[in-house]
Amino acid sequence: MSTRNVIVVGGTGDIGRAVVHKLRAEGLRVLSAAQDVTEEPPDALHVDVTREDSVTSMFDKAEARSGPLSVLINCAGFGVFTPIHETSLEDWNRSLAVNLTGTFLCAREAVRRMKSRGGGRIIHIGSVSDHLTLPMNGAYAASKHGVRGLTGVLNQEGQAFGIRATLLSLGAVYTAFWKTRPEFSPADMLSVEDVAQCIWEIAIKPLNVRVDEVRLVPPRGVL
Repeated sequence: MSTRNVIVVGGTGDIGRAVVHKLRAEGLRVLSAAQDVTEEPPDALHVDVTREDSVTSMFDKAEARSGPLSVLINCAGFGVFTPIHETSLEDWNRSLAVNLTGTFLCAREAVRRMKSRGGGRIIHIGSVSDHLTLPMNGAYAASKHGVRGLTGVLNQEGQAFGIRATLLSLGAVYTAFWKTRPEFSPADMLSVEDVAQCIWEIAIKPLNVRVDEVRLVPPRGVL
């Protein structure tokens, strides 16, 4: 893939913005897609990842603007961190709808387009909670465990078509979520730029290289 056309889903969030900025700076052609995009400038599209029709429409528009998709990066996410007995059904459903169903819908659409074109790369944002048991993470962990399983199956089903899927499991990343919690120091966390650098390194690898999983954590590990 001499010209890489990239879609970053969740491209207006803290991590997504950093990924979009990094990839554009490195010369990749990047479209940012997110629910809060309304005007749809040339480099951004609206998408509600919980709606099948919205996801399909976004991919159609993206390829009409930029050409065939090379790399999909799923950064869209929703988190609620409460004990299971205090977790509302609304928060549970929203966590699964955005983090798991949204990832599935976007990945499925990408695979449908990539499989007849020689392949492509799909990168999913995971979490340490997809492989560690952490209190207050019931809904979030359930959704991220699902993303882990989905990514593995994508790799197996996609290998014959040159489709490579990566799970990027992240430790604490300093985003707006942490800015209201002064007891945690940014120095003990990953920066969004750390994440963007890692995603870029995966995104540019040739398709004869599989990167099944990367675990990116700050020096102290799990906070």
